[in-house]
Amino acid sequence: MKSSHISISEINTLFNTKHSEIKITGASLDTRTIKKGNIFFAIKGKNNDGHNFINLAEKKGASIAFVQQINTKSGLKQIKVKNTLYALSSLARYYRSLLNVQIIGITGSVGKTGTKDAISFILKEYKNIFCSRESYNNKYGMPLEILNMPRKTKFGFFELGMNHFGEIKNLVKILKPNIAIILNIENVHLGNFKSLKEIAIAKSEIFTSSENIDSLVLNKETNYYNLLYKYYKKTNIKKVYNYSKKKYSNVYIKEKKVTKKSIQLKVSLPEDKLISFGVRSDQENLIDNCLAIISCLHALNIDHRVIKKFKNVPFTNGRGNMIRCKYNAHKLKLYDHSYNASPISMKQTIDIFDSLKEKNIVYLIGDMNELGKKSNYYHIDLINFLNKKKFEKCLFIGKHFKKLENKIRNNKIYFFKDISQVIDNLDEIIESNYTIFAKGSNSINIRRLITYLKQQNL
Repeated sequence: MKSSHISISEINTLFNTKHSEIKITGASLDTRTIKKGNIFFAIKGKNNDGHNFINLAEKKGASIAFVQQINTKSGLKQIKVKNTLYALSSLARYYRSLLNVQIIGITGSVGKTGTKDAISFILKEYKNIFCSRESYNNKYGMPLEILNMPRKTKFGFFELGMNHFGEIKNLVKILKPNIAIILNIENVHLGNFKSLKEIAIAKSEIFTSSENIDSLVLNKETNYYNLLYKYYKKTNIKKVYNYSKKKYSNVYIKEKKVTKKSIQLKVSLPEDKLISFGVRSDQENLIDNCLAIISCLHALNIDHRVIKKFKNVPFTNGRGNMIRCKYNAHKLKLYDHSYNASPISMKQTIDIFDSLKEKNIVYLIGDMNELGKKSNYYHIDLINFLNKKKFEKCLFIGKHFKKLENKIRNNKIYFFKDISQVIDNLDEIIESNYTIFAKGSNSINIRRLITYLKQQNL
């Protein structure tokens, strides 16, 4: 009987070792989330060295550990390698080669995790579907999730992130996706690139650096679509599915009706098929993602009608979920968009929040990072954009916003150097029942404030 995940005999084959049979249930590099039977990879990171946690990994039930130096005080089976990250990548690549699975790789400047999580939700009743966790989309997380994918998986959905040229190419060499999806090309990570065009070229690596791709899904309305399509024409990819909110695409919105609580859509599919479904009003910015999902379902020959479940898709934490809490007896509704930020996602989510017609609004807006030389421009532009909105208070947080403090005069707008300063002044800030919109780059740590507010209700 084959093991549910990679087997010790397969590990022995790849690393020329002779360990006896043990049950393996996946992989981890973090003892806080490790599960019984997991392989533990002792990675040396910037802040922590996994080798310091070998004993804890053993205590929590790890099956075996990959290490760069043997811990003689631990009874855990250990495989010594020159580089544990390289070992992780090599094992993930080998395990992937053993599987009979359709892999879908998702990239884009914004919306990767939300799209993947929505797919996970609408296909949850299907057997043998695997979706990588949260934002496990880099050189550590993606190979880890390949090893966490059960052997019997039929369809595996993974997101691929990047900050530099070549990163997606390296991930694709391990993942070998059969279907590639590019959601959009936007001004995210611009600090590491000279232009938006360079971001498009880097994202294109998801299909230009692999011979495995059978189908490509592209957003026809995104920046540099024509360049992406030009690159596609140079490949041997059999099918391309382009989608848009307009006509002249394989997948497009034929009819759209907006009500107070929902948006009803009629979408045209290839072979003259039509499907009708709705999304919630607060999901309007996810319609493009919806079209990408439908295109993917079509490519996989999965019943399109499962898209009707999209209306019930919960927001991923930090991406639009609404929290009710109290502070000093004041009732608060907090729209949590605290998981990262970019110029495009800021404006889109603020506009949708604005359309909800909430009262007593407080905007809590953190810096947007990795915008390079255009950082000042985008931060000033966002200040001006928000200054036209209706609110009781608007709080800008972080060094990028703080240095623009003198650029605007509005006694409802405040600037803070960091989230600690906001928490220290919370008694003065929260003077009434408020509806709060919170969004900013992860480094601003708006999550810390949200956690603090939740703790006040325990």
